Amino acid sequence: MDIINWGDIRRGTLAIVLVIIPSVLLGTYMAPALQSYQITGPGLWELKRKGAPDALIEPLHELRLKPYFFKFTLMSAVESRIADPDLFKKYEKKIKRQLSAVAMPAVEYIFLVTLAAYYWVLWFSTRKLFPDGKV
Repeated sequence: MDIINWGDIRRGTLAIVLVIIPSVLLGTYMAPALQSYQITGPGLWELKRKGAPDALIEPLHELRLKPYFFKFTLMSAVESRIADPDLFKKYEKKIKRQLSAVAMPAVEYIFLVTLAAYYWVLWFSTRKLFPDGKV
């Protein structure tokens, strides 16, 4: 009498790889991927307080409170506004720290719909791969 056989190990491995890991990854990375980013007045003030020159801060006032879907697009807009590329490179990390995320409302529902779609595709494909229902 086997307590654990190879079929149990295979089913457990498939459950971990196809159900648990994708669910955890979607839950972890879906919400940050759907956030918008902006630079705020307090963020600009913090840059000023940390010693950033006015030549860096003044052009960024045009971008204040404008949401950008990706952080890299906001950073590209910041880079295009600053005339001196060396000045941008010097303060790039400090600027990135002052970007604030704008939470998207109802991101949980988008996560649930995406997870349900993934489970439906998983169910449909496993039904085709294992027509007798034995995994």
